[in-house]
Amino acid sequence: MLYTYQDGTELPVQRDFIQDLKNYVECLEKILPLENQIMELKDLEMDQGALFERRVAVLNGFKENLVRGMPVNLDLEDAVLLEPCIHEIMEVCNKFIRKSHEDYESDVYVMKRDSGTQIKTKEIEIIKVLNPFLISSVYGAKRVYDIAYHDVLGGTLYCYSSGLQFNYKLNFADDKLTVSRLLGDFSLPVMASVGLFSKEHKPRVLSLAEYIVLSIQYDDLYNFSLDLENKKKIIRIVRKNGNFSIYDEGRDITADAELVSLIEDAALQSIPKKVTEYIRKNVASFELKEIFIDDDDAIANNFIFDCMKIIATQYGAIVAECIRKSPIKSEISIKMQMEDGARTEKYISKDELYSSLANIGGDGLEIASLIGTDAEKPEKSGSGNKYFIV
Repeated sequence: MLYTYQDGTELPVQRDFIQDLKNYVECLEKILPLENQIMELKDLEMDQGALFERRVAVLNGFKENLVRGMPVNLDLEDAVLLEPCIHEIMEVCNKFIRKSHEDYESDVYVMKRDSGTQIKTKEIEIIKVLNPFLISSVYGAKRVYDIAYHDVLGGTLYCYSSGLQFNYKLNFADDKLTVSRLLGDFSLPVMASVGLFSKEHKPRVLSLAEYIVLSIQYDDLYNFSLDLENKKKIIRIVRKNGNFSIYDEGRDITADAELVSLIEDAALQSIPKKVTEYIRKNVASFELKEIFIDDDDAIANNFIFDCMKIIATQYGAIVAECIRKSPIKSEISIKMQMEDGARTEKYISKDELYSSLANIGGDGLEIASLIGTDAEKPEKSGSGNKYFIV
């Protein structure tokens, strides 16, 4: 499938952009009420806490005034006479204050417990809605994979885009991953002892097919590492800024001229493609675990709307380009070309998109402005349009 603008130029993201817009609005409609409800519950907690503090202050103030009102300039006879009465009054006062404190603390505890349960439930609902959306619909996100084998194969996907970060737990179809499954017939040269009586160390090409993949850290094509293990040794393959280093139990193979000449460069160069292909085809499930904006927890700090604004800015750049490249300025439209050559179009009117966002409320209107469907804007001359490229 090929996705293009109306003038035939390819979209910077090869996706059904119109469907992504609709999915985005659907996410907003579901998560913004939930986030607003969470903020209301937190505000209620703060209000109840403030009310508790005010009640405590009133009781303590009453006690202080009571103490100040007690007679102090008494002769011995009067003091002896009034002391039991003063003691009884203070005891009643202290007992009442203690009981009130306990009641207030109990009420606040119950309120926070119930509120916390409701907040947690709503946070889980937000994550459930965003789980399938973020992983596929945030354009140009840098993806970093951290995969490890500890009795079972698992990993984490870290995604970064314009101050937004979201992390997924990955579960794989394979419980254990061998080098042959990941890289095929893969070999490396090592120094091995040869000879029955007089041991010599000579280069030997070793098949790693049966080695177990202990870990994969993959940043991009030019930066990654693999740890491979059998019962005898660990071999590590590292690529940093495009340069390979290979370690056999800590010994740098690539620093040995005799060994490095035996390394098949094509096999090394194929590693990143095979790693990404394996991940794409063998992730059995993915689970959204965390969302951050500028390193702050977006769920705990109620920054989900801010995250959605970052995505809206990305979408807005493509919306502007769709409108600029189309003869019908009231529509956001794309063309789709099938593998068999058949072509079709897909669109959504600006008014329809604006109405859907406006129905959400003030936050929706803000998103409409970021996406570029809030009002007609005069088109600027020139070709200085900028948009997010994947």
